[in-house]
Amino acid sequence: MTLPVQRVTLVTLGVADLSRARAFYAALGWQPADETPGVSFYQMNGLALGLFGLADLAADQCRAGAALGTGAATLAQNFADRAGVDAAYQAALAAGATGLKAPEPVFWGGYSGYFADPDGHVWELAHNPCWPLHPDGSLTLPGVIEAIAEMDLSASDEAAIAALLARSFDTDFGGRSYFKTRHHLRLVIRGDGGIVAHMALQFRAMRLGGRLITVTGLAEVATDPRHRGKGHTTALLQAAIARARAGRADYFLLFGEAGLYAAAGFRPVHNPMRFLELEGAASGAMMHEPAEALMVLPLGAEPWDDTAELDLLGGLF
Repeated sequence: MTLPVQRVTLVTLGVADLSRARAFYAALGWQPADETPGVSFYQMNGLALGLFGLADLAADQCRAGAALGTGAATLAQNFADRAGVDAAYQAALAAGATGLKAPEPVFWGGYSGYFADPDGHVWELAHNPCWPLHPDGSLTLPGVIEAIAEMDLSASDEAAIAALLARSFDTDFGGRSYFKTRHHLRLVIRGDGGIVAHMALQFRAMRLGGRLITVTGLAEVATDPRHRGKGHTTALLQAAIARARAGRADYFLLFGEAGLYAAAGFRPVHNPMRFLELEGAASGAMMHEPAEALMVLPLGAEPWDDTAELDLLGGLF
């Protein structure tokens, strides 16, 4: 398995007095998830923070006598508004932090302040209006492709996707972030304080003739009209294909005719289809008709049978 290169799983801070450091972070409301006599680990959103006795950490690095840093590196917490920054700064001072810079408006358009913990490790507290936060306080930089499992889709992100679909299509989605049925994964790109590009993926079983197959399906491809021409759709499609290839699907299917699909290796097919009509997100009649605008990308060695009936075992994407 290939892991992403740009990732951090653990940040470890060397501390002169582990008991004092534990007490400081406890006063901020932090609770350790794993604690041993020489180290404490705190679960954060997507990574962990460790507190490690400085002498033991230096010995572990084979750098006996290493000193604490000078603050050339900082840790940071972003907040949704200025009030959150102010409250966190005051809480840090009350816990025993040294104030370095009280929160104030800054040249890049945000609002930030700095404090040092009892060992001199510097924390920035900031509000950046150009970097919207997820409900858990985590951050995805604008323009970066983000994957969201359907069951983890927040109410705010779902509303943002529904609004994007309404701006992108003439079809009435009924205020939903999907047309016919829910998906399994969303790929999104954020910008301008919201979601500006979106693709949905499904992972499902179908029957091609007498053979049960597993497919990845693509749906609800949308880019905000104000952000078209920036390569967002192409980037999302390449990410979707990479996910499909890394998974267990035999084929990647979509309904569409855009040139970028053919350029990515999809080809049109016209198999007879059986599927459940789901107009208005309600079950209807069982349909039997030739496929229109169906495109397929084989993901394995087994070729696609253009003549076999494709039973979707449900509705269209």
